[in-house]
Amino acid sequence: MELRQPIRISEQGGRSYAEAKDCDVKIEKSMFGYRLDFNFRIVPFSGTSDEEPVVLLDWEVDLYLRDADGSSSLIGRMIASVYDRNIELKWNPSTVRRQFDISTDDFLRIVDRTSKGDITFAFKSKPKLLRARHEEEMTEGLLVIPHSQWLECLNQTDMDRFELVTIRIPVKSSHMHQPFSDAVNKIRHAESQYLRGDYIGSAASCRAAWNTVRSATPNGQKALDHLLAPVIGDPRRKKFAEAIIKSLGDALNSGVHLEGDVKNNVLPVELTAEDALLCIHWYSVVLGYLSSITPHK
Repeated sequence: MELRQPIRISEQGGRSYAEAKDCDVKIEKSMFGYRLDFNFRIVPFSGTSDEEPVVLLDWEVDLYLRDADGSSSLIGRMIASVYDRNIELKWNPSTVRRQFDISTDDFLRIVDRTSKGDITFAFKSKPKLLRARHEEEMTEGLLVIPHSQWLECLNQTDMDRFELVTIRIPVKSSHMHQPFSDAVNKIRHAESQYLRGDYIGSAASCRAAWNTVRSATPNGQKALDHLLAPVIGDPRRKKFAEAIIKSLGDALNSGVHLEGDVKNNVLPVELTAEDALLCIHWYSVVLGYLSSITPHK
């Protein structure tokens, strides 16, 4: 893949000897997580025909993940591959590999953040050169990976790919009225808790979103009858919706016990990322459906 912003290998003062123009990325399972493997293609500049060419002895490369807003988060400093060697920055292109070992939990957080759109890695690098005339210069580069290719990289790991759900709420109708706007805010809060690793709190926020909708039922009416009143036509539609939402109520009753009971010394359940994600998906889909069928007031 071509680097959107090539990485120059240069000295302070403006003299450059080569640049990394392309980079291939692989993701492999390791003993304690995953290994990100970046294979850079180094192309010397024409005119570097000194009798004793400059030699690249080492290359410090820090790896960053860049978000859509342009901000970058440091992942860490990459290490050289055991197969790397010193290369002369003259005439023919060469390859340099840099790798980063990352824990499973940290890698999953990166996967979560890259669930939509193209993926951008940023690099800050500084070479160590033999026969350099001045101090080496710190330079930066960018690698943009199309989302489809990023998914192919993830498929190499045999890791399940998942994305946080997008809540289906009509922009010009029901999403502006209560109680759904408050419920959506609670779902968004559940998403942020999930990304921080607070899985119990995420499940609790999902249940809070559902209770927010149920609490808006007028006095004297059952919550389910009130919420499904707009479902008209074939009665089998309403019967199907009732079955789904009743099962959500059963999950709600079970979910209350996940948080434990301080008074009775009952510890909370240690939920996993998959458990919390299931809550977010289920509650979001049901709330999105109810919001979509409810007319705007």
